[in-house]
Amino acid sequence: MAFDFQNTWMVLGVVWVAAISLLDDIYTISSRIRFAVQFLALTMAFYDLDVFLHINWWALPVLYFIALAIINGVNFMDGINGVTGLYGLVFLGSMLAVNAYMNIFDQFLIRYEILAICVFLIFNLRKKALMFAGDIGSISLAYLMIYFLVQWYLYTDSWTVILFLLIYGLDTAITIFGRIIKREKISEPHRTHLYQILANQGGFSHVNIALSYALLQLGVNFILFIYPKSTPDPYLGLGLMLTTGLFYIALKSFLLKKYAKAHS
Repeated sequence: MAFDFQNTWMVLGVVWVAAISLLDDIYTISSRIRFAVQFLALTMAFYDLDVFLHINWWALPVLYFIALAIINGVNFMDGINGVTGLYGLVFLGSMLAVNAYMNIFDQFLIRYEILAICVFLIFNLRKKALMFAGDIGSISLAYLMIYFLVQWYLYTDSWTVILFLLIYGLDTAITIFGRIIKREKISEPHRTHLYQILANQGGFSHVNIALSYALLQLGVNFILFIYPKSTPDPYLGLGLMLTTGLFYIALKSFLLKKYAKAHS
């Protein structure tokens, strides 16, 4: 209302995903219904960005798959105090830094989201949290992340913008892949993310783990995007993903063996 109803379709999409996520927080909503509503909300965001005019029809299923994966990946990662808020703060703050030299985003929209997250962190970034994001918070934030990333992709035509979610993405993707190999149901609760291992078996503070994730992503954003004022070369991006993924697997394997011995 303050800005004459800009981004109307995207805002309606946020309302849809927030509503179904709130219901899922209170009750148990069928995964088919949740995915259908998320698909509808993403369609609204893509329509708002004129995606259907700029992307070939055969690439749309890939875009929807990645977007749905990001939504549910961010939701999976919301497991300890502060991690969603700090990671969202780094994402949006880095977007403001990128916007300083590209000028493609609505800076007021980003600033309002940063203010909202800062208020949330007052109650969440502590040993005993007074407030939690829940599905409504994490999924709504993921939806906005997708909106900005797609807008950025349309401007630069570079898939490497996805590296803004490198740390979250690797933890989610590798953990899910590992559970599929073990023939586990990925929809069931588990404690196999790296941050869960550090918190539960390692006994590290939730706040310290959340800060580590946020600072690592901030380092990636600064080195690859903010400092050079451009997007990285695709081969560099692919190499970074592979290198970071191998390091993640090695670290996770080391920690699992270490804590298994400690408890045996």
